[in-house]
Amino acid sequence: MHVDDIIKRYLCGQAGCPNKDSWCWVVDGVHLRLLPKHMKIWSMSINAGDTTIDDCPEELAKTLMPCKPTMKNPLCDPMPKPTTTTSTTLLFQNPPHYPSYGPVTLLPYYPYNHSYLPLTYQPHHERPLPSPPRRRVELQASSSPIRFENDPNSDKLTEYFDWLARGYPGKAQQLRECLSTLKSEEIVYGTVHDIPNELWKDWKVPNGLILMVKGHMKKWEREQARTHH
Repeated sequence: MHVDDIIKRYLCGQAGCPNKDSWCWVVDGVHLRLLPKHMKIWSMSINAGDTTIDDCPEELAKTLMPCKPTMKNPLCDPMPKPTTTTSTTLLFQNPPHYPSYGPVTLLPYYPYNHSYLPLTYQPHHERPLPSPPRRRVELQASSSPIRFENDPNSDKLTEYFDWLARGYPGKAQQLRECLSTLKSEEIVYGTVHDIPNELWKDWKVPNGLILMVKGHMKKWEREQARTHH
C-alpha cells in the first residue's frame, strides 16, 4: 500500500488554502481535495502499475472537488450550452408537416354524461408527493449545549486536532486520518459529541482514539478561554 507515501507527499501547507493541513492535488493552481478513499484508489492504481505516486489517475482526478467553492476542477469538461434560440428558430422556419384529417371533436371524460364541459370547469392537477429529505449523517439528539463557532473563518475542529497531535505526537498520523474522515462527513467541532457509536465503527476509528478525541475537549476549551482572555 502507498497510502502513507501519498499522505506525506500531498499534505497541503499553503496558508491561503481552506484545506490547509489536509491533502490536496494541485492542477493549474486549483487545489483539489484528497480524501482517504481517494488515496486508497490511487494506491491500488499504483499497485496495478497504471500510475505512480507523482501522477494521480486521470479518472480519479476528474472526480476531485475544488477546495474553494468559487473554483472548478480544470479536468472536467464544461457542459455545452443548449442552443434553445437556434432550435426554436428552425422550428418556426420549417414547421413539421402533418397529414390533414377531417375535423375532430375531442370529448374529455366527464361524469353524468355531460356532452360539454361547463365554462367554470378547471382541470385538477395532482401534486406529486414530496420526497423525504436526504440526510448524509444521522446524528442523535444530545442534551449537551451546542458549541457555536462564532468566527466563520476559524476551524475549531482542525485547531483541536492540531492541539491533540502536539500532546500525543505518536498518534499524529491516526489523528490526521480521523480529522480527514470527519471533514469528509462535514462534521464540525460542536457535533463531535453527538456522533453515534455506529458511525465511529463504520469509519473504523479505534476506541482508544475516540476516547482521546472526546475526553480532551473540555480541557482544550479551558485553555482556549484562558488564552483569549
